[in-house]
Amino acid sequence: MTASAAHALTASWDALTPEVMRARGSLKWVRYPEAIGAWVAEMDLGTAPAVTEVLQRAVQDASLGYTPDHLARAVRQEVARYQQQAFGWEVAEPDVSLAPDVLSVLMTLITRHTRPGSPVIVPTPAYMPFLSIPGVVGRDCLQVRALRGRDACGHPTWELDLEGIEAAMASGGGLLVLCNPWNPVGRVLSLSELDAVAALSARYGVPVFADEIHAMLVIDPGATHTPYACRPGADPALTFTATSVSKAFNVPGLRCAQLIATGPGRAAWDADGPSRWLSHEATLLGVQAAVAALRRGLGWLETVRAYLWGTAGQVAHDLEQVPGLELTVPSGSYLAWLDCSGLEGAALEAAGSPARYLLGAGVAMNDGAAFGAGYERFCRLNLAMGRGVAAQATARIAQAVADLG
Repeated sequence: MTASAAHALTASWDALTPEVMRARGSLKWVRYPEAIGAWVAEMDLGTAPAVTEVLQRAVQDASLGYTPDHLARAVRQEVARYQQQAFGWEVAEPDVSLAPDVLSVLMTLITRHTRPGSPVIVPTPAYMPFLSIPGVVGRDCLQVRALRGRDACGHPTWELDLEGIEAAMASGGGLLVLCNPWNPVGRVLSLSELDAVAALSARYGVPVFADEIHAMLVIDPGATHTPYACRPGADPALTFTATSVSKAFNVPGLRCAQLIATGPGRAAWDADGPSRWLSHEATLLGVQAAVAALRRGLGWLETVRAYLWGTAGQVAHDLEQVPGLELTVPSGSYLAWLDCSGLEGAALEAAGSPARYLLGAGVAMNDGAAFGAGYERFCRLNLAMGRGVAAQATARIAQAVADLG
């Protein structure tokens, strides 16, 4: 993307308003029509022109049926090529399978590829469905709370509790959910953490489900995503990676994700009937969008990442001035983790949680209680909005805190 095109694009994002977003009618903006939508993981920034073009052409041609073999093969090839190009992970096209979404992959892995009755280990705070899906398929969920600390500048940090994960594996855990980058704290996991997880997985024979749906959204220029599966200690028989362009290109409604598994893990996945049928549930529009995004949309994505990083800095600066709040700025993803435990006041207690109190002030965020036990005083804040809208959101939050007295 040329510099002038990128400038025009960012100017269009800066010009967004709540009224424009509500008129577009996405869930993020219409569920709470009086509030700024900063909750569900949708972007307000649209999608890449390459994706828009292929979708418009499909509609014009009435190409709305089932996915032909050559397009299914094309998306597998593009995913494999991107993993090598972006992350240095050599993936063979046959090791990529299609699925409608990441959660259907997880559900299939739990039901078909873990021991009956074994609990699912989920580090928290965690993406909400990771906590509920185990129960849906007859498994317990073992929550392992993150270790919270401070970096050299005093900013909050979140790390995997490796001792807690090991204890969960030793007690019979059947699968570990590894979210990298980590929703909702926005962390890109370190090589040492990935290697430690791989060692534990091999020692206890516990499969790892690596959710890397936010890997394309590493916004911090100083951070680098490394796929868990490409670490030397990751056992291919125990490693399953899920990914998609849905978050980076804002097309979750098109339903096309990918599972990457190699060696014995690939053989186990392919041997299962329900696993194979998942590939038929990826939609034709989703497949076409993924191919277009990976072939012709990466320049647009580079502009998106830079914009999101600038917005994160703006929001962090604004909220640093608000007593009682502490923001974890994401390195990977556009989802920030807001600690409201320093707030006090009768109105806050009457509302029942910071998220509900701030919703009353006109900013809709996710309630921290949904991300695991012990996070009731947190909110997840979606930063994927125009900077003018972001400034309105932080102003409303600041005023709401001031009103607590």
